[in-house]
Parts: sequence; structure tokens; C-alpha cells
Amino acid sequence: KRIYELGFGNGAFAGYVLSNGSEYFGSEINDVLIARARVFGLNVLGGVKQALDSEQVASFDAVVAFDVLEHLEKPDIKAFLLDSFALLRPGGVILARIPSGDSPFGRAIFHGDITHRAALGSSAIRQLASQTGFDVIDIGPPRLPMLGLGPVRALRRGGIRLAQWIVARLINLIFHDGQPRVITANLVFVLKKPIK
Repeated sequence: KRIYELGFGNGAFAGYVLSNGSEYFGSEINDVLIARARVFGLNVLGGVKQALDSEQVASFDAVVAFDVLEHLEKPDIKAFLLDSFALLRPGGVILARIPSGDSPFGRAIFHGDITHRAALGSSAIRQLASQTGFDVIDIGPPRLPMLGLGPVRALRRGGIRLAQWIVARLINLIFHDGQPRVITANLVFVLKKPIK
């Protein structure tokens, strides 16, 4: 698989991708992090537009962006999705994590950083997907792994998941006419480029 990451940060996801035998490309705006990435031999690109210029169109299997899109204005998010559509092979996906614009719990994250520009909820993501040609595969809360953690952590996480489910159901029932919304601090979405 060929994976492109917008905003690779400390390189944790890059390490995961490489340890699983995939080909990794990434971009970052922090010059210190770019220099470190190059020392470790990562394929560093200048951004999605530069990736389109330097790599083959429709040559990536996934584009990921963790905690990045909220730093962009809404027109720039749409441009990112359009450029990513061009980068992805048919059937390729975008995976992103952002503060949940659906949730009162996402406000602390969104308003806690003065560089955040756009808060997106699940309806806005569906609109953007429709406008840029993507199919929506999933919009939901970040997943908490339950297996392989030991019984105490698994039990604790099970309790957290149950409490989140109850609170989300109540908030959605009271404030959103029962419509499903992502009532956690962050939301994760997966969009897919259709296979023609």
C-alpha cells in the first residue's frame, strides 16, 4: 500500500505504516520535524499539491490527516479533499480525525487552540464528501481497542464505551431529534473514492 499523511508530526503513524510493510509519504509545515524525518529516510513531500506534482495521479491507497484539518479554512478543506481525490486510486480512502463539531465535548479541543479555523460536524463532512465525489464509509467516535490490554483495562474501557453510548443517546434524543451525531471530543471519518 502507498500511504500519504498530511501533517506527520512526531512520525508515530509513519513508523506504524513502515513497520507493516507499506510505502509512506508525508508532509509537515514544521521545519525541525521535516529535517528529522529526512534524517530517518522518510519520503517527505511539501503538501498535497506538491504530491500531485511529484507523484503519479491516482497512485495512493490512503490519505490520512490526524488533528490537521481543523487548522484549515473550510474552502481549504474542500480543496484538500479535491486534491486527495486526484491522488487516490479508485477505492482509495481518506481517514481523518478532527474535533467533533457535533459535540459539546469537542469545544474544549477546538477552542483550546487559537490556530483552529474550522469546526466540522457529521453533516458538514457528508456535504463536503458529496461536493468532492467521495462516498462516506464511516463517521463516528475514535475507537477504543478492547482486546490485548489485559482484563482491568478492557473492563475500564468497556465502562467508558458504555457511558459514552448512554450520554450520546441522551444528547442526540434531546438536542438532535434522535438523529445520530458524534458526541465525543473527536470524530473520525473515512471517505472512499468510488470504483468506476
